[in-house]
Amino acid sequence: MSGLNIPKTSSQNLASAALSYTTDFAYAVRVESITIRASEDITESITITKDSHKGSSYDTVLRKGNFNSSRDFVFTPPGDLGYLYKGDQLKIQCTNANGTGIVYVTVNWSEHKG
Repeated sequence: MSGLNIPKTSSQNLASAALSYTTDFAYAVRVESITIRASEDITESITITKDSHKGSSYDTVLRKGNFNSSRDFVFTPPGDLGYLYKGDQLKIQCTNANGTGIVYVTVNWSEHKG
């Protein structure tokens, strides 16, 4: 691997709308970690999905989790789950049921040579 690359980032004010962030990559990558930081303690649900270039039958929910009166959510994909290939997309969603706080997403990744 060539080391970590410039992280992909996004943010969303949950008072306005839920977070629905989709990102893709120009070549094969390994997602090293996904962090979601809230501006204040929130209680919301998180879903991280690999949207496969092969079609919806191959989409995979990588992680479901929750903020439970907390500010930090970290996901490090185990094993092969972190690999995305050209045409795949990564979807990160956070509900806004309580309509408060701003969430900040960081996707750390490295180029995959395989």
